Amino acid sequence: MSHARARQAIEIKLMDWAAARQIRVANFEEGFEPQINESYLRAYLLPAGTACRYLGGEAYEYTGVYQVSIVCPAGQALSTAEVMVDELSILFRVDTELSRNGFEGLIVEPLEQGPTITEPATYSVPGSFTYRGVADQ
Repeated sequence: MSHARARQAIEIKLMDWAAARQIRVANFEEGFEPQINESYLRAYLLPAGTACRYLGGEAYEYTGVYQVSIVCPAGQALSTAEVMVDELSILFRVDTELSRNGFEGLIVEPLEQGPTITEPATYSVPGSFTYRGVADQ
């Protein structure tokens, strides 16, 4: 399924960016326990519709939303997360190419910051963008 290939293409870029900044990314494939006073990322793929616009069903078009939530300890300045949102906006700007194992796509809508979500020990600032791509079947 090409949503998986889109996710992989996005996560490669995200992991490289996070590693350069020494920010951990929590994912579903391995256990994750945040450290005390640690800021980290949680990322999610939200697949949308799949379409076949080609005669003979030769390729499918995949669209979806990718969300990156920046999780910070309560009490840390909101500007910490806002700076990361700005950097992610540059990393995942419109027309950024996404390519992985036969999936060819682009980011088609800019990363947009969502509302801050507060918890007793942390707060999260989500940012999300839309991708679209085509893969041969």
